[in-house]
Amino acid sequence: MRKPFTRKTMVLDAEHMRTLHQESIDQLELMRTVLETAEQASGDMRECLDDMAFNHWQAYMDVLHMVCMHDESMNTTIRKYRLETRNTIDTVDRSAGLNRGLLLLLTQALLRRHRRFATILGARGTPMDDYLKETLLMEREHIAELVAMIQNSL
Repeated sequence: MRKPFTRKTMVLDAEHMRTLHQESIDQLELMRTVLETAEQASGDMRECLDDMAFNHWQAYMDVLHMVCMHDESMNTTIRKYRLETRNTIDTVDRSAGLNRGLLLLLTQALLRRHRRFATILGARGTPMDDYLKETLLMEREHIAELVAMIQNSL
């Protein structure tokens, strides 16, 4: 009798995941800085800064794609919201109605989630391990929700 194929669960490399989340944090901080500056700018300078913000969002989505490649739970959560982590922004008429204030707040919330995720990954193996596993599930869900909100705002 033949044994059914069982999929081997992938073990997360916590250090690599922290590195990816740190890169996510860096891209989001750069995006936030550009958005804050764009609020004070006008004309061609504002358009240039908007382009920079979109470039940082694309870079963030590329990093999120790498996170999803290494974290099956994150990948499942992102797909639940029908989000694509590659080639996400249509360049035509993307700044029409751009609400920089809302984007700043959503970006800040997403930054905090990635910081929390990186902190939790660093605390593995502690007596709070079960609690931290549950917290990671919630953080994945919140990251996906925030990404969807920002994506819809862009």
